[in-house]
Amino acid sequence: MLKIGITGSKGFIGKHLIEALKNKKNIKLFYCDQPDCDLLSPVSLKNFVKNKDIIIHTAAVNRGTDIEVIAGSVVATYNLISAIGKCGSKAKLIFLSSIQAETETLYGKSKKLAEIILEDFSKRNKTPVSIFRLTNIFGEGGKPFYNSVIATFCHQVAKGEKLNVNPDNKKFKFLYVGDLVKIIIKELSVKRKNYFYLKTISSSNEAAVSELAKTIIGFKNGVKPKNKFQKDLHKTYLSYRHKSV
Repeated sequence: MLKIGITGSKGFIGKHLIEALKNKKNIKLFYCDQPDCDLLSPVSLKNFVKNKDIIIHTAAVNRGTDIEVIAGSVVATYNLISAIGKCGSKAKLIFLSSIQAETETLYGKSKKLAEIILEDFSKRNKTPVSIFRLTNIFGEGGKPFYNSVIATFCHQVAKGEKLNVNPDNKKFKFLYVGDLVKIIIKELSVKRKNYFYLKTISSSNEAAVSELAKTIIGFKNGVKPKNKFQKDLHKTYLSYRHKSV
């Protein structure tokens, strides 16, 4: 029986991951949820990390005060590995970082520091750590005005609200959450020669914000999706049509 602990189980990615794993044979899931398990309370993490084979660290604070953003990445990650170290666990740790780690934003810097902490922990303790730097993730259940511009546009179009569209034609890459979940599940069984592994998870899905708005508005007007990216966007849009957010 593979025992897997998941932080951020009530978050956007966490929910999709749990949905994909919960009915798989020979897997037992454990969640770090407040108030019993709090990443900012080291003592409460003891039972969560104990006797686990894999821990998937999806929890994060994307927006908030400077202190909340830093605590959500740096302090939470430090507390988690401290608990792992104290109980002598050799559980494989999978950490979901962000391509923002390559930028100078506060969120990006906090993610980069969390990566550095994890790399040091992995090499000092000979513990397997895999880090995925994620591009813009979208999909059903994303929180408008928080997780993704796609979540925001789908919510607004479904509610008949006017979009505030940046006219800039700069293109961004977007990764569907279902595809990300497949990557994470595949990583569960991967054995690597090196303890530490970091990879940027990108996508061939590219679009400017204005293109996204046009496509999503088109769905409301009956335009059919033409390719996988548009089909994933369409599924995301449909999830907001009867949702009260």
